[in-house]
Amino acid sequence: MSSNIALITRRVASAAAADMMHTSSRTTAPLLISSFGNLSINTTTTNSAAAASLIPNTNNQLNHFSSMATTTAKKKTKKQQIVELPPNLKFDPRAKSSPFYGAEKVEVSRRKKTNKQLKRKVEGQEAAASTTAASNDDVDTEEDDNEYTDIDDDDEEEEDDDEANEQRVLYDLSTKADVPRAIPLPQRLHVPIMDFKSGDQVGTFHLSNKTFGCNPIRVDILQRVVVWQRNKKRGKRNAGARTKTISEVSGSGRKVRNQKGGGVARAGHSRPAHWRGGAKAHGPKGNIQDYTTKLNKKVRRMGMRNALSQKLLEGNLIITNDMVSDTHKTRVLDEMLNRFDVSGRFGVTALMVDDAQAEEGSEDEAFVHGGVNVNLKVASGNLHKVKVQNQIACNVYDMLKYKKLFLSLDAVRALEARLEK
Repeated sequence: MSSNIALITRRVASAAAADMMHTSSRTTAPLLISSFGNLSINTTTTNSAAAASLIPNTNNQLNHFSSMATTTAKKKTKKQQIVELPPNLKFDPRAKSSPFYGAEKVEVSRRKKTNKQLKRKVEGQEAAASTTAASNDDVDTEEDDNEYTDIDDDDEEEEDDDEANEQRVLYDLSTKADVPRAIPLPQRLHVPIMDFKSGDQVGTFHLSNKTFGCNPIRVDILQRVVVWQRNKKRGKRNAGARTKTISEVSGSGRKVRNQKGGGVARAGHSRPAHWRGGAKAHGPKGNIQDYTTKLNKKVRRMGMRNALSQKLLEGNLIITNDMVSDTHKTRVLDEMLNRFDVSGRFGVTALMVDDAQAEEGSEDEAFVHGGVNVNLKVASGNLHKVKVQNQIACNVYDMLKYKKLFLSLDAVRALEARLEK
């Protein structure tokens, strides 16, 4: 009889335990939902004290996991930005051709300090978690212990690899300056018009796509045009120059002195090339040296269009409303050009192209000569970084030689009409 009563008591106890487990599982579900979505907690369950005790523990766990996720994301971002300089590469990181140019150098010791700070942070979280309920302290302690153990392992590995870390060179690529990008076509053709005297924008202008919109830039055409220009400038030399050979120099073929006994070098006649009054060795023979080469007119025009397009692509093309100077003083012109970062001690070079036209009998006729303003031409004579010329004399060599290109509206119209034939 007593055995039957004990068996019934155990079955009732097991059923009550199962009911409690089912009740606690139903209670935990809305608690998790409320902690994620900041919703009101359903308190219809009978075990309200257990529910209230689970709320702070659940929030602490979520905060702990979110902090771990943030730390991991930061670490991943750092690993993607920090790059190690391979020891087998022999180049200077300060060179512009280097992939590390502009990046800041990162010290290896900083990584150890970061791990120590993380270790202290975990210890602080462990102390805060000790004030929570006993049921959740075990879970938090195990997770913190695992992190603590991982950090200790990392510190031991870093202490073992101190010698290797001292030789490592790290760079942070996130500190590199952004590479300037060119404006794509056809938006690139819409350029501002600048006032030559004040440097302010006074309007906009749309350039011709055929003249200023070459894409890609034909570097081979530019090279051919530059070679043709340099050869043409070299031109023809030694036209008609002719020197006398050893048979044409006046002088006898008699032996000058005895072969031996004089204590000097032996000598025959008096007309050798190394003697005064003798012949000229390897001199010109009267042939005209012609260095000029031939280049088709279409290729030359193509070179001009590519050079203009390259200046626009670089952002070094400046369109002005006019190129008129009120005075011939160099100081005044230098002040106007300083607004465009041209000339001066630290300014860049510039090529100024104009197509000034003056009507016959007008007052402006005296201030225009050769398609440029006279005051501007005289004032730029003492500025070694500036060259002023008419659009007819504009060429590929000068456009590539000077950094910036100034074009007046008259010069733009003239160049477009001449190069689009």
